[in-house]
Amino acid sequence: MVSPCAKRRALGHLLAKGVSRRLGCKVVGLSRNASRRERRERRPELREEILKLSEENPRYGFRRVHTLLAPGVNLKAVHRVWREEGLSLRTKKKRRIQVERVREEPPTAFGEVWSVDFASEWLENRRQARIVGLLDVATRESLLLKAQPSIRAHHLLKELSWLFLVHGKPKKIRFDNGPEFRSKKLTRFLQEQGVEAGFIEPGSPWQNGHIESFFGKLRDELLNMEAFPTGADLQAHLDDYQDHYNNRRPHSALGGSTPAAHKEKIKIKMEAEALTP
Repeated sequence: MVSPCAKRRALGHLLAKGVSRRLGCKVVGLSRNASRRERRERRPELREEILKLSEENPRYGFRRVHTLLAPGVNLKAVHRVWREEGLSLRTKKKRRIQVERVREEPPTAFGEVWSVDFASEWLENRRQARIVGLLDVATRESLLLKAQPSIRAHHLLKELSWLFLVHGKPKKIRFDNGPEFRSKKLTRFLQEQGVEAGFIEPGSPWQNGHIESFFGKLRDELLNMEAFPTGADLQAHLDDYQDHYNNRRPHSALGGSTPAAHKEKIKIKMEAEALTP
């Protein structure tokens, strides 16, 4: 169904081409009285701001754009502009298999559980790059996002060693059952560091859903939107996306906060609990 606003825009194009108003109204299915009716917007600057944010973030929906706007903006007003401008995202819904899920208590403090996984991306030079990503489950903060021609267990061990120095050791790291994670070298390293290797059940990616969701957003908002000539160009884009994801992108599961802001809230809460007798 086409909205009256869209019909008026189509009629405007026909009138500019020299088509008469009578014929133009008949073609677009709009009465002549309605074609002359112009609606006055209360806040015309809102439409411009929504269009600007939509252009900067083409894979954001109207709810996430509403979060980026100034406080006090009505969600229905954003939705109305969104529909009038035809900005609705077209997504293909996947059929979901009903399975019995394993319930785990979500971590309440950052640094307790990390989640890690891999993805692949083809470059313009016809070479394939492997991308490793690691999240803090409590804050959804991206701690690692690196691309290399191939990533083996010793590469992952080197990255984890650095992350342990910078962020401290987690209690548990959640993996799938890939050969990089099942290596004896990595298993021995985690045992020596006192970190639990939380392998998910084979064929159960939903048990590692946080990092799966992250890679889904990464592919939708970056990998499917850009072409990468070289691995260095891909890494530069990944660095920019990681900074955007952690510090500027609102996260619906965090109540519209960014991972960095949510981490700060958890930190303040943990400090207050530590001072409470």
